[in-house]
Amino acid sequence: MIATDVFKPLVLAQAKARKLEPHLIVVKHPIGGLNASELEQRIDAAFEGLKLEMKA
Repeated sequence: MIATDVFKPLVLAQAKARKLEPHLIVVKHPIGGLNASELEQRIDAAFEGLKLEMKA
């Protein structure tokens, strides 16, 4: 799942209520108004951060 940082707490609360562990990539808010290339860059940046966290 991909969500913006503003909605991360909501996603986590909803997942907890349903006893789920979401696989979540968090991107910088807002994403409204971005073109496909700009959104892809944000997703790529978030994914790179996730990969670094997983190595630590």
